[in-house]
Amino acid sequence: MGDDPEDDDAPTDYAPTELGAAIDETDAHKAWAMADEPDERSGFVVTQSAARPQIDFLDPQLWLEPGRFTSPLVEQGHVAAHLPATGSEMFFRHREVAAALNDARLGAMGTRAFEALGWNDGPFVEWMRRNIVSVDPPAHTRLRSLVNRAFTPRRIEALAPTVRRVARELALSMAERSQVDLYESFAQRLPLQIILQMLGIPDVDHAQMQRWTEAINVATGLPRPEARAAADAAVTGMTDYVTEFIAERRKRPGDDLLSGLIEAEEDGERLLPEELPVMVLQLLVAGHETTRNLIGNGLYCLLQHPDQLQALRRAPSALPGAVEEMLRFEPPLIWVARTVREDFEISGVPVRQGQLLLLNLAAANRDPAVHPDPHSFDISRSERRILTFGYGAHFCIGANLARLEGRIAFEVLLERFSSLEFDGEPPRFAAFTALRTLEAFPLRVIPAN
Repeated sequence: MGDDPEDDDAPTDYAPTELGAAIDETDAHKAWAMADEPDERSGFVVTQSAARPQIDFLDPQLWLEPGRFTSPLVEQGHVAAHLPATGSEMFFRHREVAAALNDARLGAMGTRAFEALGWNDGPFVEWMRRNIVSVDPPAHTRLRSLVNRAFTPRRIEALAPTVRRVARELALSMAERSQVDLYESFAQRLPLQIILQMLGIPDVDHAQMQRWTEAINVATGLPRPEARAAADAAVTGMTDYVTEFIAERRKRPGDDLLSGLIEAEEDGERLLPEELPVMVLQLLVAGHETTRNLIGNGLYCLLQHPDQLQALRRAPSALPGAVEEMLRFEPPLIWVARTVREDFEISGVPVRQGQLLLLNLAAANRDPAVHPDPHSFDISRSERRILTFGYGAHFCIGANLARLEGRIAFEVLLERFSSLEFDGEPPRFAAFTALRTLEAFPLRVIPAN
């Protein structure tokens, strides 16, 4: 979809912070004044109106079961639901979500949702305001062209030996203990080490990086004042960290992505000094968070469906398809948001200029019109048309990298361990964040002979 001369399918961007609206709970409850009627089949609260269904944005089940929540509405023939708390429309069928992702009448969210809360400034909002996922062409096109070449399929595939080496080192360390946390020991460390190596930044304090990224993730959902303060502190800390290395690379360039970004030029355009830290921070956060969630969600699916795990062990060649099924069934990002540039209709649903739309990727991936028996996790599924990485101009720039890392991660885990089991009860998904992630992942492991 890109215009990279190396590959016609060059990647086009994704960020954990391309998200749904963030709202104040008190104001939301004031706006939510209609009676709740649980749907008998799902147990979820969906309020019907004469025009179209309405959903409580504060219902935890919407966040905990984003792929299943709207299924009863799809069965009833609905294409969207209204969110009174935000004034938004949520689209959840594959057809409408795919079309909206590629519709020039819809723009990037920018900082619209945060400003609606009175969160108008501060490090996090300023970072979002300049972020590549928050801007539209021509600014988006210019920024995109300056980073695209580092993420072509050919260049990403060349990273495979490095990804495999790092994965094996981490698995070897895991094997020294019978009880680990998947995120701390493997799922976060693997992609973080790879993106750091790509950028040419030395290894970091992983615990500190996790605190920073978690603070940013919380800000993508329903952030309270303390969460906003934490996100501001995280962006400040990470910006200070990367600015150090930017200054070093300006003096002593190397053969790495950071040096390339400093020198990158496309049609006479370069990254401005104030844009560079924003871009590096975005690459650092998104460059590991997507794969972290892919590995965590993917292993969760396998452990919840042991027949599929055993099928994968018997036929490792099915791994690429298994990773695609993981991305379909429990995508790393629940939804993205778009703003309406002009009044028009989407499959008969009127949307008005300035309105915020939520495009539910998790639900679209489970549209029965596209994926039969959508709530079954099936690694042998013959055809998939997933929207996990978006579509159109904002297609995830790191999609090829995430797929490569995910494939090698599971290849190494299944090769190195004869047994992988939940340590206790299955972990819970985090609520009220646009990132699809588990709260933690305690794991019992038994090394292979």
